[in-house]
Amino acid sequence: MIPFEKNGTKFANAVGVIEGNELKDEYIVLGAHFDHLGVKKGEIYPGADDNASGSASLIEVARELVSRRSELQRSVIIAAFDGEELGLYGSNALAEFLDAVVGIDKIKLMMSVDMVGWYKQSGKLWMTGTATIKDGRTLVKDAAKRHSVNVIAKDFENSVFTATDTEGFAKKKVPTLAVTTGVKSPYHKPGDKAELIDYQGLDKITEYLADLTVTTASNPSFASSGRVARKHLDKIPLFEGGVVGSLGSTNMHFPSASLRSDSRMNYSAGLLGRLNFGSVGIQANALWEQASTRFPGLDEALGKPQTFTQRAITVPAYLLFRFSDSTSSLFAGLGGYYSYAYSQSFSIEAPAGWTANPHQGGLAATFGMQVAGLLLEWDFRWQLNNAFSSGREAKLNTGTFITLGWVF
Repeated sequence: MIPFEKNGTKFANAVGVIEGNELKDEYIVLGAHFDHLGVKKGEIYPGADDNASGSASLIEVARELVSRRSELQRSVIIAAFDGEELGLYGSNALAEFLDAVVGIDKIKLMMSVDMVGWYKQSGKLWMTGTATIKDGRTLVKDAAKRHSVNVIAKDFENSVFTATDTEGFAKKKVPTLAVTTGVKSPYHKPGDKAELIDYQGLDKITEYLADLTVTTASNPSFASSGRVARKHLDKIPLFEGGVVGSLGSTNMHFPSASLRSDSRMNYSAGLLGRLNFGSVGIQANALWEQASTRFPGLDEALGKPQTFTQRAITVPAYLLFRFSDSTSSLFAGLGGYYSYAYSQSFSIEAPAGWTANPHQGGLAATFGMQVAGLLLEWDFRWQLNNAFSSGREAKLNTGTFITLGWVF
């Protein structure tokens, strides 16, 4: 047992080592958390799938590895984690312990086995993190063929709403695989009971994991790819790209008449690019957008109102200031924008003498937050030149854009 303390509470991880041969000073870590929710409001939460299934598989894999010890070049660490449900306490503690005792560079792979008892119901076994391993997708798929397991290989752990016991190791640049049959079972509910477990499927998965562990522990050329999931980066990368979409409102301002038109829905979609230099960066977007606004007839005092619609390619650019240099932070930006309005139309007809000005621009500002790859922005624009090259002076002043995006 390896005890540790978190927030004044004592915990303990159960850890064993199956010693390898020629590469015994290098390690494969296979882990599963053994804690669950206990009793809440008088109801017992058995946690058969989450994570008695993973704990049982861990024990049986260890039994198999001991019988095949002569095949192991690297040593294998078998770890049962405490405190996962409270915040990945056990796995984070073990990552720090191994870093201090053997050096994190000696840990060649960490696999987390969490909820693997519903294979029949899900029909799949997800192996997430294959891109952190050199030829990782081929590795897990080849082993799956030998055991007739339907493996879904995913490159990285990308969800910003979930975390697994791989996290403490992945943030130290250790290749990781998160192993699960998904959340088909009664996740975090009293109904997660032993009689619902697919034991034949669990046995098949256990044999597969034992074989995969032997393969990684016995292959001297097994190596990291050097790639890390965005959510596990400790610092923001130099370059980022992404996709964004926005909803907002636009009105037309007539300065000489002190008149502002009614706002209408504005929407856009496009690409994002960034260069990051710590807490300062440059951001530019390339957007297709449509803006609409409604105003009264200008040639008659009580003229029938009409709607003006403009479609444009818009490029806003900002000097960006982050409140930290991590991948999750608040940020603010100030800059300008240019729009090429390739289409302008009126619902009735263009007022006399008005012709489109396709080249438009002005000031732009943004404020937002990013959590790993998920982006939320509030964007503002103020046009400085006129929307029309002749006719009455008019500017398209855009209010708030709400922008959602995903950064790669």
